[in-house]
Amino acid sequence: MRYRWPDGKQSAVVLSFDFDAESGFLFREPEKAKRSLGDLEERRFGPRVGVDRILALLDRLKLRASFFIPGWTVENHLAPSKRIRDAGHEIGAHGNVHEAVGFLDATQEERIMQEQLAILRDQLGVKPAGYRSPSWDVNVWTPGILKRRGFLYDTSLMGNDIPYEIDSENGPLVEVPVQWLMDDAPLFRHVYGSTNAIADPGRVLQMWSKEFAAMHAENGCFVLTCHPFVSGRASRIALLADLVAFMRRFRGVWFTTCEEVARWHASGKGAAVAKGRPAKRSRKKS
Repeated sequence: MRYRWPDGKQSAVVLSFDFDAESGFLFREPEKAKRSLGDLEERRFGPRVGVDRILALLDRLKLRASFFIPGWTVENHLAPSKRIRDAGHEIGAHGNVHEAVGFLDATQEERIMQEQLAILRDQLGVKPAGYRSPSWDVNVWTPGILKRRGFLYDTSLMGNDIPYEIDSENGPLVEVPVQWLMDDAPLFRHVYGSTNAIADPGRVLQMWSKEFAAMHAENGCFVLTCHPFVSGRASRIALLADLVAFMRRFRGVWFTTCEEVARWHASGKGAAVAKGRPAKRSRKKS
């Protein structure tokens, strides 16, 4: 069984960026955030430097990407948020203050969903097709809220490596899957008290290249998740450029956005196929 991509493509690649800035720190450690200039400045590197480096890279590579931006970030870093929009990249929802939704009940989560949608609409004129939960934390009722609020897709779960569907009381929601292996934060962030060393960009390039090559062979969907305050650093921008150059050596790669992947899957044209014939059920996973 294999997944069928547009125009005979063999795999899909999405470069995605979570433009959190200070929001996650403000939610997790609000008291420390009142005094810790060091933690705040680490995250301010994203709006101050990282976003523009990433936009310049994407422009040079002639690629569109998917950016997921919390409402707080839009309001407090409006200029770089507008530059992302004006460059033609997809903008998706990503919480309000990067809330860990596992600590919220359904009423609280829906209220926050409404708030972030209003900010994206009022500040950027954007109605997002997709949602990425902060820290990829999803409650069992989250898909139903997303469907009720008009979202096409979520990109927070890890149940496959091709697009699939999550059932909800309001109908199925397209899932564009992610995985921790392809997230820059666990690899490159310094966390106080952790024994994990910051990864060497060369080793990460090797790891991500191997993962892509294997997923390409499996007709997979390679969704890379990066953060401007992490991968906006100079050596990591170079890493992203080298990774794209490596992927472009393969034939049949569809460089796209989360929204385009989700719309393709929702069309039913991405049905799994066997021996050149469509599978009996379009929702069957490979």
